[in-house]
Amino acid sequence: MNATATIECQTLDVKSSATELGVCEETVRRLVRRKVLRKLPGLRRVLIPRTELDRYLNNGNHARLS
Repeated sequence: MNATATIECQTLDVKSSATELGVCEETVRRLVRRKVLRKLPGLRRVLIPRTELDRYLNNGNHARLS
């Protein structure tokens, strides 16, 4: 496995993040804008580290989505 594939496995785009969280893509974008979810800095494309999704789910913040 090359280095690029490893990085891609550790980050998720908006669509994959939405699937992981069980929400729509717009909700993920909203969470990023509110800085509830942190994205990788300096990129045009929104990439969210898998560790950030785990942090979000473990903190219980996801209960406030409803």
